[in-house]
Amino acid sequence: MEKSHIKNYQFYFLLIIVFGSLTSGIGRHDINQDKYSKLAQQKQFDCVGKVYIDNELAGSCVLICESTVLSAAHVFVQSETRPDTLNFNGQKAVVFIPFNNHIVAENQIVIEINGEKRKVKRLTVHQNYADSIDRGICDFALLELEQPIRGVKPALLNQHDDELHSEVTGVGFGAGGVADKPENNSDSKSEKRAGENVIDSVGGELYNGKSTLMFCDFDHPTRNDCNKMGSAKPQALEYICSGGDSGGGLFRKRKGEWELIGICSGAGVDMAQFNKSGYYGQTMQWTRVSVFKEWINQNINID
Repeated sequence: MEKSHIKNYQFYFLLIIVFGSLTSGIGRHDINQDKYSKLAQQKQFDCVGKVYIDNELAGSCVLICESTVLSAAHVFVQSETRPDTLNFNGQKAVVFIPFNNHIVAENQIVIEINGEKRKVKRLTVHQNYADSIDRGICDFALLELEQPIRGVKPALLNQHDDELHSEVTGVGFGAGGVADKPENNSDSKSEKRAGENVIDSVGGELYNGKSTLMFCDFDHPTRNDCNKMGSAKPQALEYICSGGDSGGGLFRKRKGEWELIGICSGAGVDMAQFNKSGYYGQTMQWTRVSVFKEWINQNINID
């Protein structure tokens, strides 16, 4: 059977059939795409790295202390699959239905931060996620490394519940893409890219009485029919994440310091909007660090 690292299983496989592949770091059509790559190379984002599972790139992660990285739990879910045939607008397509969903073993995982690779000593998936994998609640995972990463400044964790309307930068690994030309996007998942957006909404499941997710939409530079929430004015390097960015970091600059406020949990696709404007008008979601700061501190020694 084939294996896949997935979050929302049926939705994910549907996207593969429709788009051919999931890319990450989708940028504005009117901006030189090299700017997204250059933004990711800024020193404050050296803490964002890669996750390999069975020697294949599976997602992204963020170094939060010398021996620990934070990522999305769904990156570490494997499943076996069986083929099924579905009808899409009169055309038949083969999709792969997952079953036997399970968390991978530590010895299958390798983390790479700023060119340094490390084996994983311990994987801790949030218990709420482990208890209900299909629902994707509390999509957080901590990975303790066998050896520390030296020479890279770990991300500063956000401690404040004031993310709404913040200007943010998302960073992860994946091929670049242009929003209005999805058919030209590459399926390679190896390039570090970053993009900008604004936290338009906070919501999702509650954890300790607080909403767990932050949402952004991908605004078009001239069209207002792509706006789903918040202001319709895009950032200079407005973007949306997708598959390769899973587990990557969302950062903001607060009082002169960059802090990690979210971990990439996923991006949805509105097919009617997609047919009209490509990736413009689509939304992405990030799990809030501030809501899980106590859980993080309980599982690693961070003051």
